[in-house]
Amino acid sequence: MKTYAQVVETFASASAAHLAINSFAEGSIDYLDASSQNIKYPYIFLRPINSPGVVLNTNGVSGQRSLSFEMYALDIPQLSNQSPLKIKSDTEQYIYDIIAYFNLGSSQQTEFLTLQQIIPVDEAFEDRAYGWQATITYTDSYYLDYCAYPSLAQNG
Repeated sequence: MKTYAQVVETFASASAAHLAINSFAEGSIDYLDASSQNIKYPYIFLRPINSPGVVLNTNGVSGQRSLSFEMYALDIPQLSNQSPLKIKSDTEQYIYDIIAYFNLGSSQQTEFLTLQQIIPVDEAFEDRAYGWQATITYTDSYYLDYCAYPSLAQNG
């Protein structure tokens, strides 16, 4: 059972390990625009969206936890005449590569990603970025743990 920060760190690790991806960030949509940060493209950006969270099974102790995200895979043309078609082709593959990192890598037996949809991004934000926005769901097993319950010590 990973914390939210550990889930995001796994996305960051997948992006850092990828030979083509140069930067990763997570946050609200206003952090996506490179004018407020120093982004090196190609870029993966993870935005959390509505999620079911933990859905417990009938015994109320364990179940599955799902977190939904918009994952942006973006790049900008290096030359004024570079084709957005190649950028969209490459960035689509980056999305599938990240999914493979989760689903076929070392954590495959306890966590996985599913893809709901991808939407093309054309000349978005102030950077004129191209690529895709994927709606994905991260799922893992979850067990409630009363032994880790934070409480004040009782004095008798």
